[in-house]
Amino acid sequence: MFLVMGANAQKASSTQVVSIQTNGTCQSCKNKIEQGLAYEKGVKDVSYDLATAIVKVTYNAGKTDVAKLRLAINKLGFTADGQKPETEKKDDCHHKKEEKHSCKEGDGHKH
Repeated sequence: MFLVMGANAQKASSTQVVSIQTNGTCQSCKNKIEQGLAYEKGVKDVSYDLATAIVKVTYNAGKTDVAKLRLAINKLGFTADGQKPETEKKDDCHHKKEEKHSCKEGDGHKH
């Protein structure tokens, strides 16, 4: 029984929280980031604050790390703590190399 309790305590202590600066600026970006990261291995919770452009990720450090989370954000087409994505994504709201973007009307921000 002691081993089971010890294993559970170790798992609980491996939970980490990280804040990553990104460049999504509309509700479509927020949804894409939150939904995309939610499926990453080890991610327990994701919340993206449009006002600060910071995504807060709660994750299991035994299953993933900050570098993998940044890469996952890049794969979604967004910057992650200044790290730019390798390819530009083409969707309703896409981010160009110079950090500007174009969105459809009703995405939740001013044009």
